[in-house]
Amino acid sequence: MSEVKTKDESEIFILTGHRKSGTSMFHRLFDGHSGITVYPVDICVLYAYFPCFTKNKNLSEENLRLRLKHVLKKGLYSQDILSKEEEIHIEEFIKKVNKRLNSTQIRNKVAVIKAIKDAWITVIKQNKDSLPFLFKETSQAIFFQGFKKSFPNLKMISLIRDPRDNYAAIKAGVSNYYSKMGESEKESLASVINRVRMDLKAAELNQKNYPKSFLAIKFEELLKNTEEIMQKITEFLNISFEETLLKTTIKGKPYKGNSHDGKVFSGISTVNLGRWKERIQKEEAMIIEYWLKDLMDFWEYPIEYEIEDSQKEFSKFYEWYNCHYFYHDSFKKHNKLKN
Repeated sequence: MSEVKTKDESEIFILTGHRKSGTSMFHRLFDGHSGITVYPVDICVLYAYFPCFTKNKNLSEENLRLRLKHVLKKGLYSQDILSKEEEIHIEEFIKKVNKRLNSTQIRNKVAVIKAIKDAWITVIKQNKDSLPFLFKETSQAIFFQGFKKSFPNLKMISLIRDPRDNYAAIKAGVSNYYSKMGESEKESLASVINRVRMDLKAAELNQKNYPKSFLAIKFEELLKNTEEIMQKITEFLNISFEETLLKTTIKGKPYKGNSHDGKVFSGISTVNLGRWKERIQKEEAMIIEYWLKDLMDFWEYPIEYEIEDSQKEFSKFYEWYNCHYFYHDSFKKHNKLKN
C-alpha cells in the first residue's frame, strides 16, 4: 500500500453547521445534481470515529477497522434510502474502504475521506471520478484551516441559524431522543451556548479570511429566498444551476424532514421559523442571548431582552453549569485531621 497522504487534490465540498440548524434539509437540495457526487447521509466518521477513537493508542488496527465499519454501516442505514442492490453492496463498499487504508492511514483523516469517496463512486457505479465529492457533517467550520491545508481544492458552506430557534429544535427532541443518550434540557442548553458560539465565530472568521473557499449561509434566508440563495451557492461552488437544487430529495426520493416535533414537512418549510418564543422558556432565551450577544449582533439576530436582566438569569444557570462541568472539591478531606 502507499504511504500516508497528507494532501489530496480532489475537489471536496463540505456542508456543515450546528446540529438541528437545517443542515439535513440543506444537504438534500444537492441530491441529483449532475455535476456533483453526493454522499447521501452524514459521513459520520468526523465525530463518531475521529478523533476520540483514532487518537486512542490502546485501540488496535483491528479495533479501528471494526469501528469504522460500524460507523459507515450505521450511517448508511440511518435513512430508508438504499435499494436492494445497494444494500447488497454495502459490505462491498466497506471492504473497499478498508482495502484502501493501510495500518497508518486508518488513523489519517485525509486518507479515510479519500477512501470513502473513491469506494462510494466505485460501488454506486457512477463514472464521476472527476466530479466534486460533496458530503455533510455537523460542526466542522472550526476545522476549516486543517481541511484546507489537506484539501487545497476544498470549499465549505456553513449553515447558521438563530441560536434560539436552534435550541428550540433541539429541546423538542430531548424527551424522546437526546435523553436516551443521557442529555437533559440543561445539558442541551449548555451544549448550544458553547458549540453554537464556536460555529458562529468560526463562520465569521473563515468567511472573512477565506472568501473564495468558505461561505456562510443563514438558514432563514435559505428558506425565504431559496432560488436566490442557491444561485449564489452555485456561483461559489462553480457548478451549474439546476432545478433539482430547489427540491429536497434523498437519492431521488422526496425528503420529508427530521423534525423532533413529529411534524412531516413537504420539501422546504418555514413552519418553525422564528417560533422560539413559543417553543422555549424566556429564561432559556435570556441565557442564550447573554452568552452569544456579540455573535448574534454580527449575524443580525436582534436580541429580545435587556442584557442586564439576561446576566441575572445566566448567573442562576451558571450555578448548575459550574457544579456540573467544572467544580472540583479542593476542600475534600484526604486525611483525618489531628485533634
